[in-house]
Amino acid sequence: MTTTGLFDSFPLLTTNRLCLRQMNTEDAEDLYLFYSDAKVTQYLDWYGPASVQDSKDLIHSWNQYFQDKRLFPWGICMKTDPTLIGTVMFMPIRDTFEKKPLLPLNVGFELNRHYWNKGIMSEALEAVLAFSREHIGAHRIQAEVFPENKASLKVLEKLGFKQEGLMHQYLMHEVTRTFLDVIMLAFINNT
Repeated sequence: MTTTGLFDSFPLLTTNRLCLRQMNTEDAEDLYLFYSDAKVTQYLDWYGPASVQDSKDLIHSWNQYFQDKRLFPWGICMKTDPTLIGTVMFMPIRDTFEKKPLLPLNVGFELNRHYWNKGIMSEALEAVLAFSREHIGAHRIQAEVFPENKASLKVLEKLGFKQEGLMHQYLMHEVTRTFLDVIMLAFINNT
């Protein structure tokens, strides 16, 4: 399987209710809004962008990483409303999507709290996993989740991710500089 052409234009993914699209500077205020919610950032290794301008800069850097073939940074919105409500990040652990054999991919995600418990993130992640099967062919996709983040663990396990173990002091919080434990989960594509 080849990634040739995948980076010619940003891949738009749609589901029954959602649109996963490229973010732009007009999304900065929405991005800042949901990252400003302490409930959203409590299980992240940072507190999110500190301002709308920081959000613009972040979106710009994510789009640059896409151009460099290092990241698929999808913004999540409802099909009926272009407001950004979340993100899904899909990236190789090392190197780029062009490196073969493809190294493990990491998935990360956040969602505006007003959309929790509605199946939104499961639907978004199903679309990303289908995209990977069809266009990337990743053998291993992994996620790092804080043990206390029961909702994310539940979503990932529902999609077929298996817990592989607790990684002690695996991440360092960018602001507090404390080391954090995470549960490593992986989805192995055996097809």
